[in-house]
Amino acid sequence: MLDNSKGNAFTDKPFFNQEFIRENKIHFLNGQYTYKKPGEVMRITKYHYVYEFDTIGRLISTFETRKDDGTKDTIWNKYLYSKSDLIVEHKKGDGKGFTSTLYEYDDQNNIVKESYVREYIDSLGIRQQTILNSESMVYSKYDLQTKKTVFNSYGLPYVDEFYNYNELGYLIEHVQRLIMTSAVLTKKYEYNDKGFISTIKTFQMGTELPIEEIQYFYDVHSNLLEKHFYRNGVFTTEIEIIFNEKSKLLAYVLTHDIATKFIMILGFKDYVFY
Repeated sequence: MLDNSKGNAFTDKPFFNQEFIRENKIHFLNGQYTYKKPGEVMRITKYHYVYEFDTIGRLISTFETRKDDGTKDTIWNKYLYSKSDLIVEHKKGDGKGFTSTLYEYDDQNNIVKESYVREYIDSLGIRQQTILNSESMVYSKYDLQTKKTVFNSYGLPYVDEFYNYNELGYLIEHVQRLIMTSAVLTKKYEYNDKGFISTIKTFQMGTELPIEEIQYFYDVHSNLLEKHFYRNGVFTTEIEIIFNEKSKLLAYVLTHDIATKFIMILGFKDYVFY
């Protein structure tokens, strides 16, 4: 049901298996939050997370209400696609308006331009739009490596990115180098026996230990079961995924803050089908 081929599971990027969603005719996936503090009983909240899919299985929107640090957050994500299923616009709302990222592609499906736009309702109730800035990208391909140079809104290069692959086509390293400062950030990818991402480690220039590490764990059928976050070697957050034993559909997502022992449970009991 989940697609973690790029390590996007439980981020703001689409991470559901489009074929699975389409074949099972899933329209809405409605979740409700339950909180569990140390020493207290579980408390069902009024906060929700809703995923919406179109008829061909693409994620087209998410809506979340959640209470963090005593404040209520409402977050929208909306996704628009090209005819070839590439995301051409990602809108992210924060209750005050939407910030949109617009994507343009070349004939090899590489992103060659990203534009950023702010949409909001003014004091007169009129929808307004502010064009913030845009960046462009140029690619060079070599044996087992792709180089991407990103140009700022002035048309000047400011970062080089290198994607290094092994002989089987797996991404094993992503290096970002800021041209002006020579600062380097490196992500290294590891895979399990079935070719699924098992670890992503992020290193800063000159560090031997990763500043961030994400570990993924799967069952025998390659369903994602857990996602662990480490920060400077310290285990900070655990995400556990539970599927319904009968239907094998997503049932619960448990987020455990290791330091505070706070557990946030997102239960998906309400499915709407086409």
